[in-house]
Amino acid sequence: MRKHSFLFTLIVAAAGVTLSADKVTLRSGQVVSGNFMSADVKIVRVLLANGRIAEFPVDTVSALEFTPRKTPPAVAPDPAVAPKPITIPNGTVLNVLLSEAIDVDAAQAGHTFKSLLDDPVMMNGKVIIPRGSAVVLQAAKVEQAGKMKGADKITLKANSLSFGGRKYEIVTTAVEQKGSGEGKKTTRKLIGGAGLGAIVGGIAGGGTGAAIGAAAGAAGGAIMASTGTEHLKLPAETRLQFTLNAAVTVQP
Repeated sequence: MRKHSFLFTLIVAAAGVTLSADKVTLRSGQVVSGNFMSADVKIVRVLLANGRIAEFPVDTVSALEFTPRKTPPAVAPDPAVAPKPITIPNGTVLNVLLSEAIDVDAAQAGHTFKSLLDDPVMMNGKVIIPRGSAVVLQAAKVEQAGKMKGADKITLKANSLSFGGRKYEIVTTAVEQKGSGEGKKTTRKLIGGAGLGAIVGGIAGGGTGAAIGAAAGAAGGAIMASTGTEHLKLPAETRLQFTLNAAVTVQP
């Protein structure tokens, strides 16, 4: 019984690593050549060269000699058979990360900027447009704040994406980025001369103070703070979300 159990374990282990039995040695001394097919606690099955399946009771088998199966070479894909084009539908979301900073003060309508697709576009569980694909953004509209009030504003759209050695023109919704407006940046104006100095001195001490203040004002002037504007800058790796306004057909 122990021999049978050992032999069965050997057979099952050999089958588990997908080996081929070149020789089956029976207790009678007979050697049978063929390919191991299967085995259970009672029978060992071997495919003979003539195509017939031979069955041997386990207790009649004394040894099995295995050789690794030859793995057939991988079939190279036929370059003439390319995957079918796939149409990405209208309404598909494209999440991108800026790969360069955008300084709105220096931007103009029509300027382009680089970004990368942050999330892959998938259909039916398959990746169609991989993460990291290049997406070119374009400034559709730029509004730069005035010197003393207002806020910078830029409107961006995605106009192309590239992957797999191909570039595709796309049409998307526009994304607007706007500065927070007044009160965030302080500009300073130097008002020099005796005029302001005299005013400050007069408030401090009358006529004599005014004379002293005038001298001080003439020497250095005074600094007056006034509220200005915050200038908008979008740093690299800013995440933006666009939506396709028209379907685009790509080659995966």
